[in-house]
Amino acid sequence: MTKKENKEKSSQLEKIALQIEKMRLGDYINNMNRPAKIIVNNLLGGISKGVGLTVGATLVIALLFKILSVIISMNIPYLTETLQEVVSIIKATPVAGIVEEKKQECDCAPLTDNKEASERIEDVNAGTN
Repeated sequence: MTKKENKEKSSQLEKIALQIEKMRLGDYINNMNRPAKIIVNNLLGGISKGVGLTVGATLVIALLFKILSVIISMNIPYLTETLQEVVSIIKATPVAGIVEEKKQECDCAPLTDNKEASERIEDVNAGTN
């Protein structure tokens, strides 16, 4: 090989080395050899994405309700009435109310002894609830 060929090959090797450094291939290979670190990084990334989504959605919904309340306070004839209906429907939607309804359906007191339990069972079977 001549000096010219050696220079060309060394310049090509330098270019390849720079490209590998830019890709951070060494860091990638080091991370692939540590599966526990990958799991921890993915777990923390997932938690932060979930928290960010929750906070972001909360802020967007709060901003939307604030804008709606400003529009309602402007008393624009048809729009105000429609938005008031939408807000009242949203407020009337039961979220935790389902649990409360279930509690009200069963208004029986807790049983204290077996005699009382057997009496209630007999009453239910007799239809006198």
